[in-house]
Amino acid sequence: HCSKRPSMLTSSPPPPATTTYTPSISTPATDHIDTSASLQAYLAAPLPYAIDDWVKAACPSHGCTAEKRFYCAKCVCWVGVPAGVQVPRLRLPLEVNIIIADNRKKSTAIQVGVVATESVRVWDTWTGGLEELAAEPWEVDETLVLFPSQDAVTLNAMSFEELTVIKRVVVLDSRWNNTTTVLDHPGVRRLTKRVKLKNPPQESLCWRYHSKGEGLLSSAEALYYFFKDYEWLTHRRVKAVHSVTESSGQNEDGEVMLEEIMHIFRLNINVIKESYNKGARKNLPLPMEAAGKARIKAHRSKQRLEAVAKKSKREILQKEGGVHHGSKEAIEDA
Repeated sequence: HCSKRPSMLTSSPPPPATTTYTPSISTPATDHIDTSASLQAYLAAPLPYAIDDWVKAACPSHGCTAEKRFYCAKCVCWVGVPAGVQVPRLRLPLEVNIIIADNRKKSTAIQVGVVATESVRVWDTWTGGLEELAAEPWEVDETLVLFPSQDAVTLNAMSFEELTVIKRVVVLDSRWNNTTTVLDHPGVRRLTKRVKLKNPPQESLCWRYHSKGEGLLSSAEALYYFFKDYEWLTHRRVKAVHSVTESSGQNEDGEVMLEEIMHIFRLNINVIKESYNKGARKNLPLPMEAAGKARIKAHRSKQRLEAVAKKSKREILQKEGGVHHGSKEAIEDA
């Protein structure tokens, strides 16, 4: 919620289901497999329905009038789930605390909150979330901050005894340029146990571009790789909630693959693919691919150079005093 006081998230009741969600790709519980390949295979796997079946609908949360597709970033809940479609509803091995210091609509961490509402809390920096977080009586030894700072260690460097007392992980969802202010806030600075990923992919699959270097992932990806390592080291696995078995008709917790926390990411990838299969962008590389990111980087560099050139011309014309405020026509003539 956007309210000042954070709380464990709740979502609308799940659609009727007769069977536990069965993933198309299995993840062995005892094999430390290539987690990057497993995630990419999951994201590339065909959806069991047409993406166009999912259209905009009204948010089911009381008092929210927004119309959204897939989910509402403000209320952190599923929206307009098509009839017959069973969406992931997960319980994660640890409580996830998301500090939002970015646009909620662009946050991949919020997407994790939608698929795992029972495990996620959101602290919004725009509505006093950091002050509320500072008042939380958390034990430092029970709390991890997932961020690749210089003092961060990998989960593998922690003993089994240290891992077993961990109850929660804190994730900063911010642009990479804006992390310092949040990390220096007393509410976050007091949490001294910082962890980082052991073997993060060099390139993020997210289409939002940044220029801060390799190995820096979106929040959803970072949580996926974090929990992969956590599962491997502790054998505590993600569960499906609100599932119903055919035999008993009763709710039970069934193990599912962790890749499901990236389900909304997967839906958005399918939307992007659909849009790139039409019109002028049909032959362009997808923005989540290396070639697509290189194209975006070159385009933005060109835009920056053009902006600098225009500013220089405007300043020259203004100094000469021959043109009022460097009008568009004069700049083009120059």
